[in-house]
Amino acid sequence: MILGIISDTHDHLQKISQAIQVFQKEQVGAVIHCGDFVAPFAIKLFQQLPCPFYAVFGNNDGERKGLLNTVSPFGELHNPPHIWTIAGKRIYVAHAPVSEMDIAELSEQPDYIVFGHTHKAEVTKCRGITAINPGEACGWLSHEPSIGLLNLDSGEYRRMMLDA
Repeated sequence: MILGIISDTHDHLQKISQAIQVFQKEQVGAVIHCGDFVAPFAIKLFQQLPCPFYAVFGNNDGERKGLLNTVSPFGELHNPPHIWTIAGKRIYVAHAPVSEMDIAELSEQPDYIVFGHTHKAEVTKCRGITAINPGEACGWLSHEPSIGLLNLDSGEYRRMMLDA
């Protein structure tokens, strides 16, 4: 199964639409958003996904009640960190980068860590666990809008660029 990963959309509706098109084309089985939608109208676009949608709040998500009300008919939105089991893999989802101490304190280790916040795409290791930041989907800071695709069967990860 392919997992779509997106973060830091910051109300950029065009980039959200592009990301959804990529997720549909790649036939992802689920999508995780690592926070910073900003406003409820931005999260509403994700209802177009034909798959489960999971998300955590980011530091710029001020209208939390509106975001929760908007997403509740089609997805899940939680305070970070949150762990979902998807296709048999435990996915630890945060907005900000995760420390080794955060992971060490868990009773059960995740298979993957995904996060955003820095607007910088990277794949690293945290206590031997693959940690993925797909970069910023909005492209406001880096001018390199991107999302990620993680094959949960093989562990292969691909960064996908959106139109600048």
